Amino acid sequence: MEIDIKNLSFPEQVKTARVLLQLTQTELAGAIGISYATVSRWERENRTPHLATLGKFYSFCMRNGIKIIMSKEEE
Repeated sequence: MEIDIKNLSFPEQVKTARVLLQLTQTELAGAIGISYATVSRWERENRTPHLATLGKFYSFCMRNGIKIIMSKEEE
């Protein structure tokens, strides 16, 4: 599976990854060590994650077969 980061906003990335992995917001939150409310806020565009938490989310995606592709401008 691949998600092209340049074509999806962060809230779309979170929801798309969660749906592809067939997880609830609560399950995703537990898997990366954050609260359900945080995942909900991410998906509703109410919060931007801290850098460390963003890394946890992307690492979780990579471990579960979702490859995040960055464009050259974003690297």
